[in-house]
Amino acid sequence: MFTSLVLSSVLTGLLATAVMVGFLYAPLLWNGLYYDTLGAIGSVWTRQANDRARMFGAIALFLGGILMAVVYGAIAMMFLTETGAFRGVPYIIFPNAPTTIDLFFPFLGLVGGFGQGIFLSLIGSFIVTDFHPVEKFRDPFPLLLSFLIGHTVFGVVVMFFQHQVLQLLL
Repeated sequence: MFTSLVLSSVLTGLLATAVMVGFLYAPLLWNGLYYDTLGAIGSVWTRQANDRARMFGAIALFLGGILMAVVYGAIAMMFLTETGAFRGVPYIIFPNAPTTIDLFFPFLGLVGGFGQGIFLSLIGSFIVTDFHPVEKFRDPFPLLLSFLIGHTVFGVVVMFFQHQVLQLLL
């Protein structure tokens, strides 16, 4: 059971973080407002906003995505195995699919990701806007917007795929 959780978390964490980064940098396609998340994370260590900082930021973000996928996976596993009072409401679509596609899990990820985004936005807006070593990353509005959108997308994607992968592994 632990091995299934680790394997599914590595796979879904990498996938959900990649989708989250895609959503965060999508405004570049239309020259819109965006927050250079990878540069902001990496420049905490390098004190510069360059490609090296973005690489450090990508490594840190993907490792954090895998760790958060473990948390989301443990929650999904509790609902899948129905331990204790954890019984999910079935919103099953495509009942004849190889794995059950239950919309309860993406909705749970939406709520969890949005809550995580709000929590980290509040903490991050105070810490980052006051103490970030690079001046251009101190603007709070794009930070708040990117945290809310990014974590909500991450939550939906990671919970949907955790549910799918854990069904196959358990």
